[in-house]
Amino acid sequence: MAKPVLYRCGAPTDFLCACGSVNRALKRAGVDHETRRVPSSKKKRPEIVELTGQKKVPVLVDGEEVVHDSRRIREYIGLKWGDE
Repeated sequence: MAKPVLYRCGAPTDFLCACGSVNRALKRAGVDHETRRVPSSKKKRPEIVELTGQKKVPVLVDGEEVVHDSRRIREYIGLKWGDE
């Protein structure tokens, strides 16, 4: 099975943005995942638009599941992997 993929901003740490809170939740849950940083410019995020219909990150892709919005992603992590 493929690893979940977290699309996130380019913030240098996990403590500056919503993307970081999702990454921390994945780590706490012990989820081996791939991280893909997206450009700062929302105009340069066609893969995010294709996945979600909007340009905001974070976005978690887990197989066929695509979850966006940090709160929803953290809930998904908690339900699937028992983190929160």
